[in-house]
Amino acid sequence: MREVAKMDNCIFCKIISKSEDAYIIYENESVCCFLDKYPINKGHILVVPKKHYQEFIEVEAPSLTEVILAAQQVASALEKLLNTDGITIMQNNGIFKDVEHYHMHIIPRYKNDGFSWVEPEIEISQEDFISLSADIAKVLNKSF
Repeated sequence: MREVAKMDNCIFCKIISKSEDAYIIYENESVCCFLDKYPINKGHILVVPKKHYQEFIEVEAPSLTEVILAAQQVASALEKLLNTDGITIMQNNGIFKDVEHYHMHIIPRYKNDGFSWVEPEIEISQEDFISLSADIAKVLNKSF
């Protein structure tokens, strides 16, 4: 097995190294998938790269590929097993994440399950859309 970078105080690195207990449902040399200790719904699973990254933008392409492919398989299994109405796949960055190790949430969803996405009512002018889209395109064109 290839060497895995870890952080001594990271709960996910401890789960990956088996020094902390978790209900691991799948793992390979790149990712570890386990039940969330504080689930939004029964079957809420975290997909975690075994290499320690704090933020989404830091994750190297091979690890990110493994995360999304594992997430796809987990979502498919949950849909079949739990007869869901849908699946929410999400991840948080910066101050919005609760563990300093990049991870993706796979959440089984049911009509009226109480979980929601609250969208604030904001207005953006056409001028701001034009300006922002041009600025983002300029940055992206330098990246690719």
